[in-house]
Amino acid sequence: MKRHRLIEARKKHGWTQAQVAERLGVTPSFYGMIEQGSRNPRLPLALAMENLFDIPALELFPDLFYANKPNTMLGNQDPAPAEAVNQ
Repeated sequence: MKRHRLIEARKKHGWTQAQVAERLGVTPSFYGMIEQGSRNPRLPLALAMENLFDIPALELFPDLFYANKPNTMLGNQDPAPAEAVNQ
């Protein structure tokens, strides 16, 4: 899944992938994989990108922060209370 917001942010600054990679201290190929969604940045790198582009990491990486999984609730089954033992 391409990270369109990340790509837009880079292009808005007029930077190439290689220029962004250099600023972040990563290889251009690794940065390209992050944009394409085939690799994920660790938290320090995601925060560095947040600072570089002045855009919250939540917006740059919605696929990492917003799961597309349905929320499920466990049934209202209360576990049996443990009995106290007086000694």
